[in-house]
Amino acid sequence: MKKRKTMIAAIVLLLVFIVGRAIAYFTDTDTATNTFTIGNVDITLSEPNWSTTDSNSNGTPDAAEGLVPGQTVSKDPTVTVASTSKDAYVFVKVQVPCKADNSAELFTYTLNSGWAVVTGYNGTCTNGVAEKVYAYEGSTAGTLQSLSANGTATLFNSVTLENITGSEASAISNAASMPVTAYAIQADGLGSNVPATVYGYVLAS
Repeated sequence: MKKRKTMIAAIVLLLVFIVGRAIAYFTDTDTATNTFTIGNVDITLSEPNWSTTDSNSNGTPDAAEGLVPGQTVSKDPTVTVASTSKDAYVFVKVQVPCKADNSAELFTYTLNSGWAVVTGYNGTCTNGVAEKVYAYEGSTAGTLQSLSANGTATLFNSVTLENITGSEASAISNAASMPVTAYAIQADGLGSNVPATVYGYVLAS
């Protein structure tokens, strides 16, 4: 009887061992790998109609040399969003040279439709320069509109030299430059407060 009990106990232990091993094999593991790519914002600024011909090689294009009051020169700052770029909000800064006494800007131009001046950056002559910043708002006045891949927007088409006297002209540098700089930032993910978010600029009402 004792021998039989010992055999039963051994069989039970064996079953426990076998079941325990079987349970140990009922395991699994898996890994989910997610691949991400990061988008970018890519723009270029060009002036397709700005003549670069410089016959006398003095660093000033022929078309912009020896200007007289009232003369107009083709200058068309154009922002283009690259084909691989994400949609972008676009801003352009123009630094207009002023008269020697800061009484007026030397050049005037007419904004193309779709652009608006940014509040606080509408240009006041200070130290010989009036800085202006514009935001692209497309067909919806007062609201930023993004440019998508391959999109373009031209700020203005030409500039005109204002009326200046001979003494004012002589006080002006021979190379009165007018730098233009374009900025862009992603359109997605900025939320509803875009004007306050982008460069701290707020659109004029």
